[in-house]
Amino acid sequence: MSTPAATKKSRKGLLALIVIGIAAVVLVVPPALAGGLMVPLSKVVFKETTGSLVATQATANVSLITAYEYYFSVRAGGIVRTSDTSVNSNGNTTITMDLKLTNPSGLTTDLGNTNISGGIGTRTHTIYLSVDQGVRVSGSYVVNVYITASVTVGGLLHADLTWVVSSSFTIS
Repeated sequence: MSTPAATKKSRKGLLALIVIGIAAVVLVVPPALAGGLMVPLSKVVFKETTGSLVATQATANVSLITAYEYYFSVRAGGIVRTSDTSVNSNGNTTITMDLKLTNPSGLTTDLGNTNISGGIGTRTHTIYLSVDQGVRVSGSYVVNVYITASVTVGGLLHADLTWVVSSSFTIS
């Protein structure tokens, strides 16, 4: 029969193995999923103003980040992030952004859509593209954002607006 001290010692050993196992998974899985330790990240930024058919030219910046930074920080925040720059409550808008990415081979991938509801005004949108969206190989990529906005002012005036924002970037 085992003594209480031996049982306590085996539990500590098991706990240590579990901790080591979890640490190994955290260290191995992100680079395995990404296909390497470093991954390309394209950050596409543009502004749109609902109610006036205005969208700024999108700018794209490409950088290399670690697979850990991508999976534990960037990816956790989502592909599309929006911040209200100057939005008021004089009306209501529902915005749908449909994202399409064309890779260096000419294949276009539908990245899905994002819906935003709120007041009328200017918003800044940031789109993060990396390995999960198909940005893996060297070459030129094009992202097209098809924006549809349904705007209502004062409960009487209603307009449906549509425009496209495009940006290209190169992974080398």
